Amino acid sequence: MALRGGAARRYAQAILDLAKRDNSLDLWLSDLKVLNGVFGTAGAVNALENPKLTEEARQAFVERLIPKDTVQALARNFMLLLIRRERVELLPRVLDIFQTMYNNEKGIVIADVVTAVPLDEAQKQRVQTQLAQITGGKQIELRLHEDPRILGGMVARIGDELLDASVATRLARLAERLT
Repeated sequence: MALRGGAARRYAQAILDLAKRDNSLDLWLSDLKVLNGVFGTAGAVNALENPKLTEEARQAFVERLIPKDTVQALARNFMLLLIRRERVELLPRVLDIFQTMYNNEKGIVIADVVTAVPLDEAQKQRVQTQLAQITGGKQIELRLHEDPRILGGMVARIGDELLDASVATRLARLAERLT
């Protein structure tokens, strides 16, 4: 499986290099998401890698599911390359790796934030602003999760950093000090 992971990384790096050269990072990210949405399932992989299908049938399948103006020609060609090489199953991993590379290029940091209740837009903006200050002004993309066990406050993970400002942790610390 390490070989497949390496292949996904090589594909993602090649796409990144091409996207940087053509100043089309955003377009490639969008196209990869579209392709993954259509072809990133086990059913699609099985259908496309069916040995009974001819190359023409596979190409017609792609044309039928992804009309011409849906993604750029290079992205369509990339999909056809994956099909021809029987590596369609790599598509979700290519997207994940490309997303990470894209975020690095754009200076975007992913923050997994856990709250007890859903946040409204103003609260999301406040959390983003506070986390941007903590990370030295980096652009923050929030991935929000809910867990009522934290009672209140929030827990944020940015890379290896864990910021725990939850009520549950504060209560546990208080109980620890009292005993």
